[in-house]
Amino acid sequence: MANVRVNSAKPRGMERVLGPTEQVFYKVRQLRPFNVVITARVSGQVTETRVREALPVVRHRHPLLQANILAESPPRFSRSTVPEMPLEVVPREHADSWLEQVNKQINLPFDATQGPLARFVLVQGENHSELICGYDHLIGDALSGCFALRDLLRAMAPSGGRPPELPARPAYEALIGPPLPGTHVLNKVVSRTSSTLLRVSPALNRLSARLSASSTPPPPADKVRSGFVYRRLVPEQTERLLALCREQGSSLHGLLGAALTLARAETLSSDKASVITLTSALDARERFEVGEDFGLFTTGKTHLLRIRKQEEVWGLSRKLRAPLVAARKSATHLKLFRSAIEMSSRTVDLAAQPWMQRATQLGLDSMLGLTNLGRLNLDARYGDLGLEGINFSGSVASHFDIVLAAATFAQRMDISFLYNPPLMAPELAERIASRTCEVLAEAAR
Repeated sequence: MANVRVNSAKPRGMERVLGPTEQVFYKVRQLRPFNVVITARVSGQVTETRVREALPVVRHRHPLLQANILAESPPRFSRSTVPEMPLEVVPREHADSWLEQVNKQINLPFDATQGPLARFVLVQGENHSELICGYDHLIGDALSGCFALRDLLRAMAPSGGRPPELPARPAYEALIGPPLPGTHVLNKVVSRTSSTLLRVSPALNRLSARLSASSTPPPPADKVRSGFVYRRLVPEQTERLLALCREQGSSLHGLLGAALTLARAETLSSDKASVITLTSALDARERFEVGEDFGLFTTGKTHLLRIRKQEEVWGLSRKLRAPLVAARKSATHLKLFRSAIEMSSRTVDLAAQPWMQRATQLGLDSMLGLTNLGRLNLDARYGDLGLEGINFSGSVASHFDIVLAAATFAQRMDISFLYNPPLMAPELAERIASRTCEVLAEAAR
């Protein structure tokens, strides 16, 4: 690899304190890797030289790709003396070589103090290659990586120029506006309560272990590592599902959530209804007109569901869709999200305690997650290079059993099933992934 170069340019507008969401993720990443990994399948001859020459263009465009984090109180972004983004080049020995690299990237931590908080891998083949962009979730949502890879391909094209640098934006919460009234007072109460419970957590951990029906204690947060299972839908099936969603008054997001939930319910041994939570990530870029910036611009919505194994998939899909549509349009939802995040920033350490993990799951059979990037509006051609597909993977928050992450490009849907091996055996994750795709296939008939 080339010698590491240092960016000695004067910082321009990136010196700011981490926002509430970023501070939550900052605390989580200190316990375990919390990364996003986006993979682009590329046709044409992709050389190491072309990629290395294009990376500075991408870095120049996105301020957060130039940043490190100063471990102050509170922590803040800086972008002085940050090395260039690293590039690793590995041979493409077969069509699935990239899967091993993704598995590595989702579990490889970043040095936030040194920076940068992003890196690239070229899985190099003769006529087909994969470009992998891995980054700390603290600096970007999944769409951020898609735009960064698109910018990289543009810079690699013969006619590629140097696009202008995007402005350094304030924290996402500044776009949302002030939190709900009373949040400041509630935060003080939460902080005091959390500190008290942390002090007595050793005793509570021992007590909850004795009372737990399971003889296996939850794994420590720093031992949690993510795994993933890959699936891909062919164009005909993807188009059929999209058409049926319109006919059924649902959405692809709702259908994916329904299929995942039903697949998970079938694996649970109980004959009674399963109690499952499904948390969806919602894109907020359009609402705040942030366009293609690299950053965190998402909210979340959690459904509490009682699922019977014979539940009808389209009915559940519509049930999931309606609250998501309302949340995307609601200013109150965003303020509630901000208030919840501010409280979460005060309870991250507490949430990592085994007794709290057990308490969170009381009455629940499973906790699921869903992120669907939808149809990606990206060009297919970049000079002599072609973009053939996009995959979205990443680390999993420790309380989720399994998370479905989907992206659609060129009429093909890539799906990653992200899971925590200490909490779920790889064989079970494979089973859930296969059954989810079977439910989708059955719905498409």
